[in-house]
Amino acid sequence: MKASILAVGDELTCGYRLDTNSQAISRRLAFVPIEVILHLTVGDDLEVIQRRLRTALEVADVVIITGGLGPTDDDLTRQAVAACFDLELVENAAALTRLQERFIRRGRTMPESNLIQAQMPAGSQIILNGRGTAAGFYLPMDGKHIFVTPGIPYEMDGMLEGFILPRLRELVGDGHHVRRAALKVYGLPESGINERIRPMMARDRNPLLGLLPHRGTITIEVVANGATGQEAESLMEADLAALRAELGRHVISEDERDLPQVIADLLVERGLTIAVAELGTGGLVAARLTGLEAAQRWFRRGMIFGSEREALGRAERSRLTREDDALVMANGVRQAGDADIGVGVGPIIIPEDSTPEQPYGAVHVAVNLRGQETCRKISFNGDRSRVREWAAEAALALVRLWVLQQSQR
Repeated sequence: MKASILAVGDELTCGYRLDTNSQAISRRLAFVPIEVILHLTVGDDLEVIQRRLRTALEVADVVIITGGLGPTDDDLTRQAVAACFDLELVENAAALTRLQERFIRRGRTMPESNLIQAQMPAGSQIILNGRGTAAGFYLPMDGKHIFVTPGIPYEMDGMLEGFILPRLRELVGDGHHVRRAALKVYGLPESGINERIRPMMARDRNPLLGLLPHRGTITIEVVANGATGQEAESLMEADLAALRAELGRHVISEDERDLPQVIADLLVERGLTIAVAELGTGGLVAARLTGLEAAQRWFRRGMIFGSEREALGRAERSRLTREDDALVMANGVRQAGDADIGVGVGPIIIPEDSTPEQPYGAVHVAVNLRGQETCRKISFNGDRSRVREWAAEAALALVRLWVLQQSQR
């Protein structure tokens, strides 16, 4: 089966809010398994919602619509679905009772405008909302399956888990088993990974692989389908083994952990502590590390500097190279924090040939592990804010590599 997802709301098309519902639904449908082939986002316009619903139905067996079920005049999804199939809106007694009880529990009088939330197209099956006021509905029509939920992610998620996914599993039936894994890779560009594993990236292949980039980390999703769970598991494990062999030390995790958690687990495993001194990243490295649970076990000190003179404790910075800056900071904070590892992040350097149209910047990052030190100059495309974000990730990645490298000696 194939699915389309239609997200409704002016707040989405105007850019005030990000559509996270489509992402969440797509990830869950992959395990049914149902292939999502279309995402659509529309504003609160009756005619446009109808047109895009027809578009979604043309290419998919399942359409999931989120948003537009509120009590205000611009919430038009139920009306659009009814008009698309020339159906009347009818009041659902169970939905109305739930709605009234919710207001009574809160000691409030229900406005008349909320009555629309108990209405749905004739022939629909109600999807009760235990997390809000708007009921959803399921409409089977001409061999298609239409599910409609509120746009609030918490409410949508309750309906997805409690009604939609169980119903879709019934429709798909037995004989379909899915296994999924995710490898997170750092230190290779997306294009470089694609070249290395190109034969495995074919869209008609099982398992199906996808590359998802985020701030230098590339997540490789592996989704395997089989007639049995064992078959799907075997297919997935074969691909994982091939990816490990090809990507080697660039694989940072296979269990959804991002770089900060990978670093934390590595420090705990090796009994190491860390301290961080930052000039160009303004505390981003320390923030990512201390945002983890029990960080006090291994995080000793974070120092943020506003100037090179303050960071280095020297009046004449001309005597030092940029590499020296980072190395001095790493060693200094390691000693000041009485830590095993010191990390130094130098200032963000904006080269002369960086332009507003094609901005880029560079930064030196150093790691000192009990006197054994390394430093790298790393360049990133983008403005200063983007360079800072990516530099923080690069610093964490260098910590991981240096700890692993030193432990092999």
